Amino acid sequence: MAKLDQRRINFVKSLPIRVRAEVLYHFLKEGISNRKIEQIIDALNEEDGWQAWSVIHFFGFDGNSKARYPKLTLKKIEESLMNVNVEDLEEFHLANHDDGEISRKITFTENDGKDVLRTIKARQGQYKLRKALLQNYRSKCALCSINDPKLLITSHIKTWSKSSTEERVNPSNSILLCKLHDGLFEYGYISLTDDYIILYSPNFNFEGQGIATNITFSKPLSDYPSPLFLKEHRLKHGYE
Repeated sequence: MAKLDQRRINFVKSLPIRVRAEVLYHFLKEGISNRKIEQIIDALNEEDGWQAWSVIHFFGFDGNSKARYPKLTLKKIEESLMNVNVEDLEEFHLANHDDGEISRKITFTENDGKDVLRTIKARQGQYKLRKALLQNYRSKCALCSINDPKLLITSHIKTWSKSSTEERVNPSNSILLCKLHDGLFEYGYISLTDDYIILYSPNFNFEGQGIATNITFSKPLSDYPSPLFLKEHRLKHGYE
C-alpha cells in the first residue's frame, strides 16, 4: 500500500465524509478509474486521477481492491467512515517504517460495507500494536541487538489466522522480533517457556546455519507475552 505525504493527507481530511465515501464506493464496488471518478464527483478537481487516488490509498486500498465489494452500498461505507479515526490513519501514513507486515495480514471476506470497515480498522489496530511493541521492547528485537525498524516484525505468538479480533491486537500475544527470529519463531524452530527461557527445536541445524543459540529473551517494559499464548505455541510445535 502506498503511503501519502502530508499534503495529500491534508487534502483527504479536507473532504466531507460523503465525498470520501463516494470515491470509495465508485472504486471498490463499481471499479471506476480514478480519472473517471474525478469527472463524476463535482467536489473533486480533475487532477489526472490523483485526488481520487489519494482518498483510496489514504484508507488503505489499492488496485487490488478495485471492484472487490459487489455488495457495497454508499450508505454502508459512509457509516463505516464515521467510525474511522483519521488521525490514526494520518500517523500510519507518516510513520517511517515498512507496513508490509500489516498489509499482508488484511484480507477480504464478506465483500460488503462491514468488511470495508474491518479492513480499515484492522490496519489501524495493527499499526497501534506495532507502536506499542516498539515502545515496550525499546525498539529492539527481543532476542538480539537488531534495532532497525525496517527489520523488526510484530510477531504473533498465536498466529494471526487463528486469533480472534481481540487477540490480534493484544500486545501479550505478540513479541517484537527481527525478521530472522520472527521466521524461526513462526516455524517453531524456537519457542519460549512461561519463564521466557528460549527453547530450540532439535529438528533444525542452528550451528550449520550460523545461528547463535546463546541468546536470552529481553523482557518488555510491559505487556509480557502471555503464558496462555506461549503454551499454545509450544503445543503446536511439539515442545509439550
